[in-house]
Amino acid sequence: MITVSEEKIVDYEITARIATDAFGSKAVAFSAERMKWLYERSFGQGTAILAVFDEGVKIGQIALIRQKLCANGEFGAATQLVDLFILLAYRSPQLVRRIYKEIERFCLDKNIRFILALPNHNATLLNARFLKLKPLVRLKIRAGVGLLPPRLSKLKYSGRLKSIPRNQAIDLLSDFSTPATENGLSWDGETLFERMSDPTCDYAVHCTANLLLISSSRTTKGIKYTLLCGFFVRSQTKATTGGVRELIRAACRFWKHLFFVYAGVNRSLPELPGIVVPARFRQPILVQLRDFNSDEPKIQFDRFQLIDSDFA
Repeated sequence: MITVSEEKIVDYEITARIATDAFGSKAVAFSAERMKWLYERSFGQGTAILAVFDEGVKIGQIALIRQKLCANGEFGAATQLVDLFILLAYRSPQLVRRIYKEIERFCLDKNIRFILALPNHNATLLNARFLKLKPLVRLKIRAGVGLLPPRLSKLKYSGRLKSIPRNQAIDLLSDFSTPATENGLSWDGETLFERMSDPTCDYAVHCTANLLLISSSRTTKGIKYTLLCGFFVRSQTKATTGGVRELIRAACRFWKHLFFVYAGVNRSLPELPGIVVPARFRQPILVQLRDFNSDEPKIQFDRFQLIDSDFA
């Protein structure tokens, strides 16, 4: 008998193997170590796994990563949907509906107000049909070139976070904790530190007195570039165009990649970095949302960047 229920104790080795088999692509291989980090530490709130079992044997799942979202001055419990997979032999419209029904039931039982998703095309339709998720924002892919070296005298720090002791790193990040006046995911120094502890990725931070940038080195189709994962402005200060450019140059210099890529919205910046990549080359990233308190979401994000998802 097929059942769908919350999995309290997760065997990450088995889960990673099932996920890899379910995707059925040589280009996709799940890491047990990364799944453990993602589900237990990445956003500081833990994760609920709604697993599918056939007579006690796991055959699929969806992960609900818990987050804290600030909406119009109020904090609300949120969850972001990731890692939906079912082994090929078990896939059916009926089972997919059961999984989505369990997601809705779980969120209502746990008083989760918001559901977020950054879906592919197929999941977009399923999320809208079965969970009533609606388009919130499309994150345009932006790119540019960091040509000039940074003025080192302007930088407070530029380097890998793991290069300094944990307590010093958290103190540094704490200066850029997100204010309750900003609509978006809530971050403090410790949760940002854990977010950058992904065992499969390397991150660096670059900051001036009033602005912080998280960056990472990435490669797509053989092209190496600096990914600008997210900008954070010190509370009660303003970012300047010059400050943004300074940190981009620092990131590109650190990773030794001339090109940079950014996707997100951030109304605390004077302007977003780079220029928009035409949709024919790279489609924007859709963010869907459901607010259980309203049939029509009334929130607009002031800040949502790749670091707010599992994309960065």
